[in-house]
This record gives sequence, C-alpha cells and structure tokens, in this order.
Amino acid sequence: MGVYQRDERWMVYFHENGKRKDKSFGRGDEARLRAEAFDFAVRQAKEKGMPVHDPAMVAIGVQGVVQGPSVTQVATMVAPVGAVEASAAPLAPYAASVAPVAAPTTRITFGQLATMYLDHLRVSGRTEKHIYSLDKLLKNVFFDILGRDTLVDGMTYLKDIVPFIKQMQGVSTKTKKPRSQSSVNRYCDYLDAIFHFGIEMELMQKNQMKGRKKAKEHPRDVQVNVDDLRRIMDYAEPHIRWAMEVCFNLGTRPGPSELFALRWEHVDFEKSTVRIYATKTKSFRTVPVTPAFLERLREMRDKSQSSYIIEYRGKPVTTIRKSFNTACDLAGIKVPVRMYDLRHLFATTMLSNGADLAAVSKLMGHSTVKMTADVYYHYLEGEKEKAVGKLPSLVGV
Repeated sequence: MGVYQRDERWMVYFHENGKRKDKSFGRGDEARLRAEAFDFAVRQAKEKGMPVHDPAMVAIGVQGVVQGPSVTQVATMVAPVGAVEASAAPLAPYAASVAPVAAPTTRITFGQLATMYLDHLRVSGRTEKHIYSLDKLLKNVFFDILGRDTLVDGMTYLKDIVPFIKQMQGVSTKTKKPRSQSSVNRYCDYLDAIFHFGIEMELMQKNQMKGRKKAKEHPRDVQVNVDDLRRIMDYAEPHIRWAMEVCFNLGTRPGPSELFALRWEHVDFEKSTVRIYATKTKSFRTVPVTPAFLERLREMRDKSQSSYIIEYRGKPVTTIRKSFNTACDLAGIKVPVRMYDLRHLFATTMLSNGADLAAVSKLMGHSTVKMTADVYYHYLEGEKEKAVGKLPSLVGV
C-alpha cells in the first residue's frame, strides 16, 4: 500500500483478494489529499479485517468510530468526497472527528519502495535479467538486513546504512568468500538508486545514503594472456569458442548487454565494420574488423540458424559462464579468469603494440579518454620513458 505519482497523477496502490490494484485520483493538491485519505482508509480497513472502502465514499481527513454488535472498530469515515466542509450531522450515526492524515512519506516501508522501484525499471526498458537479479538480491539479502517493513523515513545512515555496508563487506553466504569492494559498491549503488527514486517520486524526504563515501576499488589484475585464451578455446564448446573470438576481436562487454545482443544486421561487410550498441552508456560505437575476422564472420553467417551472431542450436545465448569456466578448468588455467578479461586483453594488446589511447577509448565505448587512461595507461609501452626523454639537461655537457 502507498501513495505515489505517475505522470503528475496521484495514485494509490493496494492489494485486494491477493491482487494488486492501482487507483488514480487525478492531479493537484486536492487529488493528493484524496489519495492520502484513501490510503489511510485502506490501511485502517486492512488492520481491522474490514473490506476496502469505495474511493468515492472516503472523505478527506475525516475519521469516525463504527459501533458494532460486540466490538468497536476504528475506520475512515464513509462520506462523499468533499464533505470536509460539511457539518458533522449528516455523518450520523457515526461520531465524527477531524484527524490529520499522516503524509505518505512517513508510512512507506522499504519493501513498498523497492517494489515500486522494480515496477519503474520495468517500464523504463531495463532488461528482465537485471530486474530479476535485483529482485532476488532484495529478497535474499537487503530485506534480511534492512527489514522489508522498516519505514524509510525512520531509517538513518548511522543506524541502518553503516551496519548494512559492514555486513556487505563480510563473507558471502553464496560463495563463502569475502565480497570484493566492487560488489559492495554495486550493492550500495542499488540502494542509493532506490532511495533516489523515492525522493524523485516524493515518497520520502531524504536519501539515507547521503553520508556514504564510495570506497575506492582496487583494479583487477588480468593474469591471463592471448596464449592462455588459445588454450582455453582448445577445450571449449564450439559456441563458446566463437563467443570468445567475437568478444576479443570487437572488445564487447560480455553478456546480454552487448555480446549476446549482436545481430548479423549490425555487420557491414562492405565497410568491414560492426556497429555495437552499449546499454551502459546508451550509445552506439563502430568497430572496424581485420580482414581475417571479416572472413570468419562471413563463414559463421553462412552457418547461422538465427539472426544473432552468438547462438546455440539456432537459439540466442543468454549466459555462457558455466561452460566457459569448465573450459578454463580443462585447460589447466590456475589463475582467476572471466569472459570480461577478453575485453581487457582487446585494449591492452593494442596499447602495448603502440595504438593511440584516444582510438582505443573509442573502440572500448568509454565515455571519456580519461576513463581509459586511468585503467590502461600503464600498458602504453615506453610512453613514460619517451616523455622523460624529451626533457633537456640543465647542466652543460
């Protein structure tokens, strides 16, 4: 249950007979008051086991006592909307009294806010996989620590967020290993996004994550090289080998965001380029391909049974993590490795062979060259030595 806005219309969502219902009350201050009054009435009815009132028969801010045969139940007064200025006489036999209705920002729970945020993601075009993962994370982790029924405006940084972060920094119940700082930061970013959504929708007054300072992540050291990739491909299934080949030659982000979203229509065989849409930056980038890889693309297109470049038995692929890890084990790779390492090797191999930093940044789809430099500059072979070599001597020779 809760009050929220959609397209400036004041809405109330509640559950009746196990089904969610959303009721619109229009726009403006009066609509907001009517929505708050109805939300209050629904809560009162739910607490007392009474049926949900007809929205058209709930007065703004009027509360009364309903006398029953054996019990006294408090319920929102049933009266035509607009009866606030009317006398109490038409409300007989109820004993009416004017009671301020608490603002919805003081009553919305973290569980309610999270549910509305997930609905927001669904209508905003986020992938079902992302929404499913976040929903699972909320149910299995966030609610256990922060509480599904905790009122969001009663939460504070010191009382709720700091213990949450400390617990996130501990051992994962799934992997039985301490979580990496990048994982902790990602979980905190999710929480920050939920609270920010609540403020934008005027469901809460403040963002409890405001006091948090994002901890610096240690850059992950890629410990595999191109020869290791070739060895892994020797033990991989055909569709895994092809996925690795595409990822390395195009520098795509692995997974459904880029690699698995590639279609044959994105390949321009005349210009020897592939157009990639990055969901992370909401932008397109064009990556030229070598003549050898262009020939591989032609070969695989002729064998393809679908419109997707990466497929398995004629169907698009959604994940290859398990099969990729199996190939790594069979190849005897002892160091940590993941598909994302192929994207790193795409950049580092070019930079180590003298490629221009700005060009590599464009190929990676980074929003700024600075981002590329921060991560990959140390791979620019001899650049620092070359720069120092430009200095003149201050003393005569």
